[in-house]
Amino acid sequence: MMQTEASKREAPPVKRFDPKYVQVSRKEAAAIIGRSPTEFDRLRKRDDRCPKGHKAGNGRMARVMFRLSDVYRYSEQLIEDAEQEEDRR
Repeated sequence: MMQTEASKREAPPVKRFDPKYVQVSRKEAAAIIGRSPTEFDRLRKRDDRCPKGHKAGNGRMARVMFRLSDVYRYSEQLIEDAEQEEDRR
């Protein structure tokens, strides 16, 4: 298969890796749960189930990273909450 320039720049598919060992950025975590990064930050502050993440370094401005399996688990909880809310109606 011939690779195009675009395919050479693409990250490898995440499905090849165990989500427990994959780190994603704040923006990626927000996209996975279908929220904006700002809304994701709000959820991190007020919802104890939301992954808090960890700093990828010691500096004050170090990026906050999230374990992919934690983000998936939280997404599943949000889906269950929405389904239960629908069942109550």
